[in-house]
Amino acid sequence: MAEIITIGETMAAFVPKGTGYLHYIKDYELRIAGAESNLAIGACKLGHSASWISSLGDDELGYFVNNSIRAEGVETRYVQFHKKRPTGVMLKQILPGKETSVFYYREHSAASRMHKDMLKPEMFTGGKVLHLTGITPVLSDTCEELALQAAAMGKKEGLLLSFDPNIRRKLWKEKNYTKTLQKIVEYTNILMLGLDEAKTLYGTDEKEKIIEAFFQKEDAQYIAIKDGSRGAYVADRDGGYAIPPYPCTPVDPIGAGDAFNAGFLCGLLEGASVREAGEIAAIAGALATESYGDIEGYPTRRAIRRILDEKSGKDAEIYR
Repeated sequence: MAEIITIGETMAAFVPKGTGYLHYIKDYELRIAGAESNLAIGACKLGHSASWISSLGDDELGYFVNNSIRAEGVETRYVQFHKKRPTGVMLKQILPGKETSVFYYREHSAASRMHKDMLKPEMFTGGKVLHLTGITPVLSDTCEELALQAAAMGKKEGLLLSFDPNIRRKLWKEKNYTKTLQKIVEYTNILMLGLDEAKTLYGTDEKEKIIEAFFQKEDAQYIAIKDGSRGAYVADRDGGYAIPPYPCTPVDPIGAGDAFNAGFLCGLLEGASVREAGEIAAIAGALATESYGDIEGYPTRRAIRRILDEKSGKDAEIYR
């Protein structure tokens, strides 16, 4: 079984070949986009095994998404193909000097109809980490039940639960999902979140208070607080460290957070210290911003090792 197990929706992403408003764009490239599969792909690129559980439409876009993820080395045996619901679609709009805009067409997608009965104990057997995001539970009532059930089953099967709230207010609509995300945090061993998301969950954006609140949980082990171009802060029960941003030339920030998460988890699986894992995560997140598309800029294990060697001036002790 894979070391890292993820559950969530991945969409067919139409990325314009040029910049400008979409009503003037005629040419697109077809790619994939999904936070959970992004992390799974990032982990595979870094030399670890990952499994992605989801539902896709029994349609050409669904086959494209599944094939694309599987081609990156991710296990997709538990993906279900829905006969009556389509694969979700996303369009990107790229304007010079502005942040990339995203338009979703996923409300009635196959993944939005995922339900807790999809989950079987064998999906978790032999795994080390179950990674969830706050996107899945807000897709529908059944997805909310699925996410909570997955957290409980992962814990029962002895996996560490990794969680990124990944708050998307556009998907919340009229409902407040704060309590649902807080319930998942109660199962969480490894929390990776943005500073703004921490304010939603903990009512503060002060790092010390966020860390103190998380480590009040007996089974809390690691936390990474992401702050965009200002870097990150990572901590375990022995202390915390500021992680400076790795120098890069960003063109598209989408997918960078998932790359950071993959680097952080893989570093911990390698036996790295929380500080070393944070440095790996920062490098992965930075490199992800240097190309258009969610996963196209994700670094390989070799690329991370080369950067770590250059930074230390000698062979790095991890990622050999």
